Order: sequence, then structure tokens, then C-alpha cells
Amino acid sequence: MLLLVVLFSGGFPCVDRIQAADSRAETIRRVSDDIQYFASDELEGRGVETRGIELAAERILEEYVRHGLKPGLPDGSFRQPFDIAVGATAVADSTSALLNHSDGSVINLELGRQFQPLRRGADGKASAGLVFVGYGIQSREDDYDDYSGIDVRGKIVVMLRREPQSAERPAAFGGSSTTQHAYIETKLGLARKLGAVGIIFVNDWRTASNPNDDQLTEPSGFGSQSSGIPFVHVRQEVVNQILAKSPLVAGDGSAEKKLTSVQEVCEQIDSTLVPVSQPLPTWTATLQTHFSSKKVTACNLIGVLEAEGPLADETIVVGAHYDHLGRGGVGSRSMDRTGEIHNGADDNATGTAAVLEIIRRITAGKPLKRRVVFICFSGEERGLLGSRHYVDHPVIPLEKTVAMLNYDMIGTLRNNQVEVNGVGTAAEFRAIVEAADEASPLDIKVVENPFAGSDHLPFFQKEIPVMFCFTGVTPRYHTPDDDFEAINVEGVVSVIDYTEHLLRGIAALPKPPTFQPVSRSSRPRRSIPYLGVVPNIGADDGIDGIPLQSIRPDSPASSAGLAVGDVLLQANDTPLDGFSDLITFLGTVNAGQTVSFKVKRGEDTVSLNVKLGTPR
Repeated sequence: MLLLVVLFSGGFPCVDRIQAADSRAETIRRVSDDIQYFASDELEGRGVETRGIELAAERILEEYVRHGLKPGLPDGSFRQPFDIAVGATAVADSTSALLNHSDGSVINLELGRQFQPLRRGADGKASAGLVFVGYGIQSREDDYDDYSGIDVRGKIVVMLRREPQSAERPAAFGGSSTTQHAYIETKLGLARKLGAVGIIFVNDWRTASNPNDDQLTEPSGFGSQSSGIPFVHVRQEVVNQILAKSPLVAGDGSAEKKLTSVQEVCEQIDSTLVPVSQPLPTWTATLQTHFSSKKVTACNLIGVLEAEGPLADETIVVGAHYDHLGRGGVGSRSMDRTGEIHNGADDNATGTAAVLEIIRRITAGKPLKRRVVFICFSGEERGLLGSRHYVDHPVIPLEKTVAMLNYDMIGTLRNNQVEVNGVGTAAEFRAIVEAADEASPLDIKVVENPFAGSDHLPFFQKEIPVMFCFTGVTPRYHTPDDDFEAINVEGVVSVIDYTEHLLRGIAALPKPPTFQPVSRSSRPRRSIPYLGVVPNIGADDGIDGIPLQSIRPDSPASSAGLAVGDVLLQANDTPLDGFSDLITFLGTVNAGQTVSFKVKRGEDTVSLNVKLGTPR
């Protein structure tokens, strides 16, 4: 497991040619210019239907060409086009939702007030009996299965949003941290796989405990890629009417309890973590959905930096989305300000600027050992459409793609803290991030799971390890107030500095990172003992051992007499051919243990004993 670490002293040290030539002030100015341009009114909020997104693309592609990236498409183009449906509306005279009870009563739901059809489902019709399936989750690691003992083939399922115990700590699944079981993609895919022909979706009680919060999703709110079955969102009042006539039964025998509302169902499942899925035999439903929308052509912007050596055919994807919400509407949190430009400075002018800066740095230094495919995605705000299109139509086969590093919203560094999500998706990532955190000026918050809502998710779903860097949400998120003036540009540069080392570390691994699914029950990985050395990542690859760039003051390495310029050759009986060997070795020993290092110092070879410190 390889990790490239830097020490901080008023800023990250320069580790490549472009940084060596530039002052930190110049780097900040360059990144600031990029963010300011992408977040300018001229770009109209970079909505997929605006002229502004084309201006953004032109700026990005100028940088691709300037720094020598190879066009990613076989036809010699940097652009990977795909269609996006915009302005989707339900066609009223051919969209309906009817609920029929065995007593002869019929509930004809009102479009837009009681129900909303969703593009993420399908144009089409379904008529069938109803089955309540709780949150629509199967989770072996949480010992929870809403579909256990329930046959949904040919049925329309009634499903709750999110997942159990979603506001509790500690809790099942992720508590307040969303897991993949809450993803719309996961729920739809599972229901369809098990044979359901339609879905009635309702906000869970945590999401909408107040009737004013029980809002229906816009037709394209979950994206527009069809799942193949009709999918409608209804208000809780609708499901409450169903349950009033056909209560769900929880427990057994003398402990039976009748549940007659969404609130009671959620409270029952949350308190017991036992599903209450069951047929609703007295009800049938007929769903008919039909949408009208225009389409626009969007483009992923793909540039390739080839590598040299035996690992050159393995690929790392580095990406960020460059689209935003345009003038509001779908996706905006300020619906009363539709028509105002939503500049999306943090979301995601900052991530786009980070990709361009990483391109400058990586192309200015020695070639990496692995190919890097840089992608600025479009359509993210419409449901990760660009990244989903890419994984379905990759320019490099996914079996040759070993990792994906994503930037989204890195512009509001507060308390010096940045989240690194997805650390648990590869066996090697934890050690990389821990060692970088030890030497970083940033406070790195390690999150094992990949956060749901950005372009790394489709890669993770294809079992590709991912990391996603993120500085958090502010009240300006998805409003017209997400402007350049609120961006912490120095913080953005610090995140770029840090993540450059993550990229270089992944690129230098002797073997591809090992994908692992992330579950709540995954055991935390062992922290490595503290040594306090920093490798010289600019050293000639032909040098045996690990050349040391710096030694952390007051560290075990410093106390033992290790010095800048020393080359670590061996730890106890373990040869050290690269920093990955050192990290692997440290994972086998304990804090407080003394290790004998064989060290090349000038023309001499010496032995030094180092008592390892506690993990930092």
C-alpha cells in the first residue's frame, strides 16, 4: 500500500515543476481566475440548456489542449455527447393514478397535488395489486430484508423513501449518513429485479414529519434515465388513506399492533428494525405515466494523459461536473427565485477548477505510472447523467480502470476540515489517507462510504474504488447566492494540494487498489504506527530503496537520527523497494515496537533502531 506524504510548513511543499516555478500566491490567483470565470453571470449558471455551458466547455478544452492531453474519443474529439431531457412535464390527459378498494370505492389522485409521475420510472401503464415493502431494502450486513417472504412479481409496490433509523446515532445502515440502500437507483433496481411492475413512492416520516414538508418531487427530480417501470411519488395522505382501510399488522399473537399511517409504520420499523412488509389484498392500483420534454445534447469532456512503463494500461479517472442549475427551477432550493442565475461557484466551479489545476501539475512533472483520464462531466445536476453515460460507454474499458477521484464542492473549507469519502472502497486507501493526514495541514475527516450524490457513484456501482473530496454544504447550496465572493480560494488550493498526493499515491501503487464493498459492519482498518518520514516523490525511479525528502521534528525517525537524504533499504528483514513496502511493513508491527532500519547514507550503509510512535 503506497502513500506519498508531504509535510506542511506554511503550505504544502512544492513537489512538481509547476509548483516549484510558481509561488503559492500565483497558484491561488490561477485557481481563483478559473473559479471566478466558471461562476460568472456570463456563463448563465452553466445550465445544460444554456449558451454558458458551452463557454465553460471551451475554457476547459483550451486547458486540455494547452497541457497536451490526448482527445479521449476514437474520432479524435474531446467531447462525448449524450442527450438530456429538459423541462419534463407530465401529459395530463394521459397521466393518471387510480386506487381501487374491494368495497368499490375509487381514489382518483390529483396530478401535481396528490401524486407526481417521475421520469426515472418509465412512460407506460401498470395495473396490479398492491404490496407494501417498507423501505424497499435488502441488506445482508444489516440483517434486514424488506422483501423477505414477500412475492412482488406482477405487483405494484408501496415504498418508503430513505432507510430505517435515518436520523439516529448510532443507528443501522448509516444513521444520518446515507448509505447505498437509500439510493433511488438501488431501490428501483431491486424492485424491478424482483418482478414489481410499478412503484408508489412516499416520503418517510423523518423526511416529512410536517405536512408542509411533504413535497412531491418534480418529474425529472431523480433524473430522466428510465428504470423501465412506472414510478410515481405520492403524498403521505394518500398512503394514510390506504392504511386506514387496510392496516399493516406488526408483531404476532397477543402482541399484534395495527399500523394505520406512515408515521406509525416508520416508528415501528425504526424502533424494532424488523420489516412490516405485507400484501394489501383489498387494494389495486392503475398507474399511467406519459411525459413531454425537449432534449438537449450535453457533453462529457474527456482528455487522456498516457503513462509509461508496465502499468501504463491501467487507468485512473479524475473528474468533476461542470454543469449547474442555470436559472433555477428543477433542483433549486429557492423556487421563488426561478429566473435568477444560479452561478454554482462552489457547486461545482471549484471542482472544475481543481481538475484543471491537477492537469497543470501532473503534465508538468514526470509521467505517472498509470494513465489518467480527466473528465469534466455534464448532466450531474440532472441525476448523474454524464457519469452514468460514461460508465456505460467508457473510452477506456472499465476493467482497466482501477480508481476514480472526484471533486465536488470544495470551496467552503471551514475549521480546516475536508471530508474524504469512499476511503473504505479499496483496501489500500485507508493507509494512504491516514499517512497523508498525519503530515497534512488539513484536518481530514475519513468517511468509509462513498457519499451518494455525485459522479463517483456510478463508478462505485461498477465496483471501481472511489474517493470523493468535499468541504460540506452551506445555506447557499443550490440557490442564486452560491457566488464567487463566498469561496475560500486558499482552502480550495489546500484541498488540491492534498488530493494531488492521493492521486500520485494511487498512480504509484505496485498493484491496482483492491475494490471492497463498504458496509456498516466493516471492521475499521488498523492505523499504522507513527514513524515521521516523508519520501522524495521526485527522486529517480531507478534509485533502490526509499529516499527521504524530510523528517518530521520530534518524531521517532528524528529521535533515532534519520536525516534528509537518507535512503531506507530494509526494515528488520523486509526489503524496502518503495514506500508501499514501508506502509505494508508498518501495518504488521505495533506502536512502541523497535524496528531496525538499514539505511544508505552517502556512500555508507548504517543501521538505526527506531521505536515507533502511536498512530497519529
